[in-house]
Amino acid sequence: MPSPAFVGALFANFEPIQTGDHVPAYEGKDPRFQDEPWCVNCHNRPEMGLRCCSRCHAAWYCNSKCQKAHYGAHKEICLAVVKTLKHVEQLAIPLRRASFANSENLFETEVGTFGQWEDTRVYMAARSNLVDAYWIAASVVDIKDVWEMALYHVLELQRLDVDGPFDTHLVTPFILLSLHRDDDAFDYIRYHLNMIDADEETIMELMSRHVAFQEGDWIYPREKNCRFLSIFDECPTVNSPLVPLAFLVALLIIKCGIVATYDATFKSIDLAFEATGGQHIQEVKDTVKEMLIDVDHVKIDSQRQQVQQLVDIIHRNNPYMLPAILNPLPLASNERTEGYDRGQPSEVKDIIPYCVRCFLRVPGAEQMLEQRIGELFW
Repeated sequence: MPSPAFVGALFANFEPIQTGDHVPAYEGKDPRFQDEPWCVNCHNRPEMGLRCCSRCHAAWYCNSKCQKAHYGAHKEICLAVVKTLKHVEQLAIPLRRASFANSENLFETEVGTFGQWEDTRVYMAARSNLVDAYWIAASVVDIKDVWEMALYHVLELQRLDVDGPFDTHLVTPFILLSLHRDDDAFDYIRYHLNMIDADEETIMELMSRHVAFQEGDWIYPREKNCRFLSIFDECPTVNSPLVPLAFLVALLIIKCGIVATYDATFKSIDLAFEATGGQHIQEVKDTVKEMLIDVDHVKIDSQRQQVQQLVDIIHRNNPYMLPAILNPLPLASNERTEGYDRGQPSEVKDIIPYCVRCFLRVPGAEQMLEQRIGELFW
């Protein structure tokens, strides 16, 4: 679970998206996210190309001058990635010739049930730590390639073992949201919610799927634009108090993102036509709106309603969660207590480091939550 050092590194680099007249219109993506690497020191992309850190491969630079200038900020993150990766590789060696399991290579013969031995559980815990190391590195540079490194390792943990370490299920939706893969995040959550009451035949089908895929593959169903669907129609179990709190928060982020994109698009159109008048101009404005947003597909009223429903369910299941999103540092910086109690601060503490940056980087989400918390508590 997140260590104090992990939490500190995350929040040291966190800054919500600012809104206002001089900020580009929100299009469902964090404008600071970089699809292609750039120099993490000066934020340029020189024609001569970039040089990647040869140790961690999670930072890029224009030249040695920029690399040296950034070394103080990068050193600790770099060493953490390299050290953890080396540890994972060392633990993997005996598992490829595991005499205790009468197997030549557990990574080939025990896919789906990998965590049944103490040695494999130690390996999976170390690889979970590697996911956290890449999460920190990605949070600092916000470059797609680094986020995908974190995703690669967290998906491999889940391919190796159907049950997987519990914290991998907590972090996966937020890695996907950081990559702006909201459809995949929705699909991932929907899949796991619908597996709660799975029969034996479904479980066997799941096992065969794990075996069929390769290391780091996406092993879950995928449906384009599924994020617009109602999670309450797709998964009636979402109302259950047993649903992982992280799933509910991730769903709330997805729905808030849809609402924010819709509102920002309509506001931009209204501003563009503000100085003009006349019936013909208004007809053109309505046509432009229809071109930019498929209103029937988005079903914005349903999205707003789902936001409110999810807020209510999260608050019902754990009243510490929503206030912690708005003010995470007091809870996140405290020493973790032993145990994991559903509905208690310990449950929130495990989620906060992953969800806060995703939530508060949706314009308007913070203001919406402040208003709703006021209504819920007063």
